[in-house]
Amino acid sequence: MNKYLVMLLLAVAGTFVSLQASINAKLAKYVGFLESAFVSFFVGTITLLIFLFFKGFSGFKHIGEVPPIYLTGGILGAFFVFVITYSVPKIGVSAALSITIAVQLILGLLLDKFNPFAINSFEVSIYNILGVVLTIIGVIMLTYNR
Repeated sequence: MNKYLVMLLLAVAGTFVSLQASINAKLAKYVGFLESAFVSFFVGTITLLIFLFFKGFSGFKHIGEVPPIYLTGGILGAFFVFVITYSVPKIGVSAALSITIAVQLILGLLLDKFNPFAINSFEVSIYNILGVVLTIIGVIMLTYNR
């Protein structure tokens, strides 16, 4: 896939994360925070199941060989969705997302540099570090007096 198409898809996904945070926070006012996160994952699971019916289930044939650590993504995602849903009404979408994004960027640079999951290592430059530092300054500015 063309890297520009990947970047476009990431921009769309980023938009969806912001919308999801607001939508789930509003849903939580009706059903509760934990219930809202559950509904979000349940609807997402049904959506993926529909996609799998069109694509096929052949990718699951080696699921028994997967190391358990690689099955924890759902736990991490559920925690993220719950915390964002809980946080948005308290500090706002921009503050909640900016904190998580800054931490994601810091960890992302460490993962790129040290490649603990053997995915692909990338050089970390001073520009990358400066970008994270500027993001942290942005977080401070977005969360000031919240």
